[in-house]
Amino acid sequence: MSRSVYVFFPLLAIVGALFGPALGERAYSNAPTGIFGEKDQRVQISSDRWPWVAIGRINVIAGTTPQLCTGTVIGSRRVLTAAQCLFDGRINDWVKPSSVHVVAGQDKDKNLGHSAVESFLKPADFAYRLQDRPRWDAIDPKMIRRNWAILSLRNELPVKPIPLRIITSSELSAGSPGEFALAGYAADREYVLSVHRGCAITMDDSDPGVLTHMCDTVGQSGAPILLFKDDGATVIGIHSSIVYDFEPQVGYRPKFAQGVSVGEIEPAVR
Repeated sequence: MSRSVYVFFPLLAIVGALFGPALGERAYSNAPTGIFGEKDQRVQISSDRWPWVAIGRINVIAGTTPQLCTGTVIGSRRVLTAAQCLFDGRINDWVKPSSVHVVAGQDKDKNLGHSAVESFLKPADFAYRLQDRPRWDAIDPKMIRRNWAILSLRNELPVKPIPLRIITSSELSAGSPGEFALAGYAADREYVLSVHRGCAITMDDSDPGVLTHMCDTVGQSGAPILLFKDDGATVIGIHSSIVYDFEPQVGYRPKFAQGVSVGEIEPAVR
């Protein structure tokens, strides 16, 4: 019998029940992957135009080990990312802001600006310490909607921020309000921006604050979920985790991914 597993990069969390029918199908593999179809839909894109210039690589030093995440410039000195990126599991506590550095528009050895982090804001009830987890490598799925953080930068970044937009389940059920995309710095493409455009997004009124998506991703924690309409782009959420089917002696198959809706984040930005 298969079971569902949540993956929060770099942690693996196992939950005990299936979370609805699969939204996509892929053959089982011996390692978790965030690629939902037989072909990887991500493409590398140059970070020299908006909105891509406003998406940055977040470097976090946890002990002596660097961690990689993605963040989005939402103000001249504010960047949105996933709260999990700021946790050091070896000391079971949050990193110091001075251990976090943001690089905007990273494209191999080029970038459009960078800054150290002076402070960060995260939900007070985001339970991510080891004693808050079902097991050491697990996380409570109810924490997905709390998995966000706003970084306050020491220096202003010379890029136009991407505005936030709250999207509702009624908007999505009425038809796509535009083109959705997920863009970030992936575990397998650390220094170039990877984008999956045209992926599907859904919301469930019974799980407020959470977006379900089918955007291909490989470890792009904190990556923005974007809505393109006309000539504009907005952030409607950030990527958090992937849900898999797991079959013993067969492997993993991704079912869908989930992220935090901007509706959960926007009050803290006002």
